[in-house]
Amino acid sequence: MGTVEAVVFDLDGTLIASNHDYGGMVRRVREILEEEGAPIEAMGPERRVWEIIQGGVRSLEKLGLPQERIDGILDRLNGALNEIELRSLDSVELKPGALALLESLKKRGIKTGIATRSCGAYAIKSLEATKLADYIDVVLARDQVEHPKPDPRHLLQIIGDLDASLQGVLFVGDTETDQRTARAAGISFIGVPMNEEWRKRMEGKEGSVLVSNLLEIVDIIWE
Repeated sequence: MGTVEAVVFDLDGTLIASNHDYGGMVRRVREILEEEGAPIEAMGPERRVWEIIQGGVRSLEKLGLPQERIDGILDRLNGALNEIELRSLDSVELKPGALALLESLKKRGIKTGIATRSCGAYAIKSLEATKLADYIDVVLARDQVEHPKPDPRHLLQIIGDLDASLQGVLFVGDTETDQRTARAAGISFIGVPMNEEWRKRMEGKEGSVLVSNLLEIVDIIWE
């Protein structure tokens, strides 16, 4: 591996265990979209919140809703997600090795960033609660970017903010969505799968390395 200038992390499931009520998020998002006129079938069977939102918004666009109305619906959806995310702050826990990894990166002068689909208020408060805030240079959350993950522009924006090159950046995440985002952005990816099912989904993808815990990343960077 070449010289590493910066490491960008996903937050929930990667550096911290968030315990978000994802089931509650899915239900609330579907409720709001239905109230706004999106047909149920347009949202598809997906369980990821961002996929449901994308499907619902596409259906509303096809119905001819003006962009101003759609923007208002997105604001409403984000507000509902923010509320659910902030409720989980009391249960946030560090993932094993997270603090030691960030301390090691800081000592070596490697910049660090967070690219998360959680809201900015939750991201900052959870980093403060887990004592990680002092080790992070840039945070870009869902409500701080125009095009959040899995859109690669989320990563490209934070790489620009870190003043790093594509070749010198690693993205660390725990899901196939993170892996796909890194690939679309053209940067190397290190996966810390949340379970064996996710590991199987993420194995064998070009430009990716999978590890069992965060501390293994130190050895990979300086091997």
